[in-house]
Amino acid sequence: MNHYIARISMSLAVPAAMHWAIKDVLEGEYEAGYDGVGLDILDVGANVGSFALWATARWPGSVVTSYEPHPGTFAFLKQNTAQRRDIIAVNAALFPGGQMTATFMSRFAGDGESGLAAYMGDTFVAGAQPDSYEVSVVDPASLPSPDIVKIDIEGGEGDVLDHIDLSRTSLVLLEYQNRKNKAQLEARLRADFELIDTVEHAWDPLLEQGCYRPDLAGDVYGRMFAVRKGVTRMVRRADMTG
Repeated sequence: MNHYIARISMSLAVPAAMHWAIKDVLEGEYEAGYDGVGLDILDVGANVGSFALWATARWPGSVVTSYEPHPGTFAFLKQNTAQRRDIIAVNAALFPGGQMTATFMSRFAGDGESGLAAYMGDTFVAGAQPDSYEVSVVDPASLPSPDIVKIDIEGGEGDVLDHIDLSRTSLVLLEYQNRKNKAQLEARLRADFELIDTVEHAWDPLLEQGCYRPDLAGDVYGRMFAVRKGVTRMVRRADMTG
C-alpha cells in the first residue's frame, strides 16, 4: 500500500511570535504513526487550536475537547474553530484537587509558554510572565476516559496525567519541562503503556535569554509519546493492509 502526504490549506489567527510553533503542529509534530476513526480526543493546553484542527484531519470522525484557560488565547481558539462541530472549546484549565479557580500567567494572548502559576516558577524567573488572570479550573478526575490524550501545559503534565482516567486511552501525546516532570510521566505510564517516541532537548542554549531559571542548566525538556500495550482502538499504520 502506498502512503501519501496530503497538504491541506488552513487559515489560522495566531500571534506573530507563535508562527513557527503553530506551523510545526500543523505539519505533524504530534504524528505517532497510529490510525483511527471516530475517536474521543482530549486536548489539554489547546492554545490557538492548531492541534485540534490537525487532529480532526488526522483521525476522521473524531471529536476533540480542547481546554484553554487564557481569555485572550481562548478568543483565538474560538475564532480558529468556529462552526466546527467536531471541536469543543472549553475556557478552563485542568488542575487536580477540586478547586474552582487558579492563577494563570502569560506574556501575551496566544503565548505557548503560558501556564498556571503553580508550575511557572519551575521554569521561569520572577517577572518573566507579567500578566496574570484568575481562570476556571476543571478537575481532570471528573472527565471520561478518552481515546487520545494530548497535554502541553508547561510543567503541569504529570499532575494532570496522574488524575486522568486512562482505562480507555490508546495514545498519549505529552510535552515535559524537566527531568523531574519526565520521570513523573514515565511512572504513570509504565504499567500499561509503551513509550514509542521520545525527544529530548538541553535547556542550556536557551538560558542566555534570561527568562528561564539559570538552574535549568544541565536539565532537559522535550516530548513523549506512548501507546497502550495491546492497543485495540487504534492501528499502527505499518500494520494496515489494503
